[in-house]
Order: sequence, then structure tokens, then C-alpha cells
Amino acid sequence: MFDRIAEGRMWRTLLLWGTGLVLSGCATVHLSMDGVDKLTAMSGDPGRQYTVVRHFTRDAKAVFTLFGLVTVVNPDLAKVVREEIAAARGDAVIGIRIKGQTTLVDGLIPIVLGTLGGLLLPPYGTVLSYLLELRTYTIEGDVIRYLY
Repeated sequence: MFDRIAEGRMWRTLLLWGTGLVLSGCATVHLSMDGVDKLTAMSGDPGRQYTVVRHFTRDAKAVFTLFGLVTVVNPDLAKVVREEIAAARGDAVIGIRIKGQTTLVDGLIPIVLGTLGGLLLPPYGTVLSYLLELRTYTIEGDVIRYLY
């Protein structure tokens, strides 16, 4: 009888791990510059003479839940660009680079959730580790001012 119970637990554990593995990494991120009324360019020349006023590097977080299937927070790149243009009193942003990565803190949060879930609700610790996923996006570029 105890063998059947142990076998049932093993299959349940394998099912939870398999589900988590299949559903992990399914996040969708929407990166947009909508709402910026100034020129923003990832490459190329703005077509006028300019001077670089300021170089900026900023981080923005994306938050996902339910195995990464549901996006809770998209990084607001347009807001970052608007703030940088306003702070430097610039006319445009050129040379925009966007890098997405999972930082140490971003990776530790699901591990801590899974560990706490495993201690408090032993069979569901793995599932709890997938309830919150974070990713950091680094936005970098040059604010320019036109010379004429």
C-alpha cells in the first residue's frame, strides 16, 4: 500500500516539474516608443547637424506571472526617453540600445518564492516559484540638440 502512495506522489511531482518546464519562458514583452513626439532612432543619422548633450543608461523592469504567460508590467521605454529628453533639454535621442537580462535579484525572487512555498505547502513549492518572474531591460542612448 505504501508503495502505491509513494508512486502516486512521484508521478504528481514529475507532473508538476514537467508542467513548469514546459510553461517556463513563455513571456511576451512589448517594447514601444509610442507617445514620444521627438525623433528616436536606434541607428542612422538624424539628417541635421547636432551635438550630443548627454548619454544615458536606465533600467526598467518587466514583471510576469503564471509561468510567464501573463505580462503584469511592460517596461515603459517611451517614458524613459521623454524624461531623458526633458532632463537634458534635448531635441531627439539617437543610438538607442536595449538589452534584456535576468539579473541576480530577478532570478532570486522566484527561487525564494519556491523555497518558501516548499516549506509552507510542500507539494506546491515548484508551482509557487513560477508565480512571479522579473526581467530587467537596460535602455541606453544619446540625447542630442540640433545646431540650427
